[in-house]
Amino acid sequence: MMRKNQERRNNIYIILTPLVALIAPFLVFIIEQPLPYPYIVEELAKAVFAYLILSEDSLGMKKIGFAALIALLFSLSETVLYLFNLYVSNTVTVVFQRLIFTSSMHAVTLVIMVTVGMVNKKYLPLGILLGVIIHYSYNRLLGY
Repeated sequence: MMRKNQERRNNIYIILTPLVALIAPFLVFIIEQPLPYPYIVEELAKAVFAYLILSEDSLGMKKIGFAALIALLFSLSETVLYLFNLYVSNTVTVVFQRLIFTSSMHAVTLVIMVTVGMVNKKYLPLGILLGVIIHYSYNRLLGY
């Protein structure tokens, strides 16, 4: 009976986490308005996902793939937010570029967090710091 409850909890977790990843950018956007440091706010939000992924034993070695999926869903929703501001750039090309490059950046940073955390959960703050540095560098390079 206890094993069934554990399996049920794991299934719920695996379903809900991607859905929360789709919603997260909308919540993060609200925080970024008064606190204009997206590289910190977004990486801290993804750190919550990294912590949840690292805490889920049922994923085993699939944690890295699950982290990439979560990051891609996060990026997809973030791109939807930029679609709302399409009139500013007057071109759809920018939206597609952001989707491709920003999705890659988010996937890399979350995978780094999870990978570092898989070595030892105590190192998760190091993974978060690396994610913030990569995100900051990405924003500076592309002028975001």
